[in-house]
Amino acid sequence: MTDAELKSAFAAFRVEFEKALVAQGAGNAEPFISLWSPKPDVMIFGALGGMERGWEEIGSRLRWVTGQVSARITRLENLVTSISGTMALTADLEHTIRTLDGRSFERSLRVTQGYRFEDGAWKIFYRHGDVFQPSGR
Repeated sequence: MTDAELKSAFAAFRVEFEKALVAQGAGNAEPFISLWSPKPDVMIFGALGGMERGWEEIGSRLRWVTGQVSARITRLENLVTSISGTMALTADLEHTIRTLDGRSFERSLRVTQGYRFEDGAWKIFYRHGDVFQPSGR
């Protein structure tokens, strides 16, 4: 694929990613899981703490999260996207209304994700998310 084709495919992938993120927040992990690479070197540092490695742990983690958190995505704010050949990186703020124990509140995650083009498709291989807090500066 040419660089232009890879970038176009990545833009289409990000549309699917946003839909999958909405589904994840609504309790359906499967669309989000399907966007992950099945290779053994995948890794996630989740916003609820911990670290998981490998396809099995990632799938279990994402399914577990859907039982813990209900979140409505209000806005996905892409801060930077960098694509170089078959690798890509994004830094985003994921703005949500989160419901926990019957209470709803606004919450934003700062998220860095790594992607690679493998077997004809873009896939996530790395995610680090934590709560965004203004620096106070």
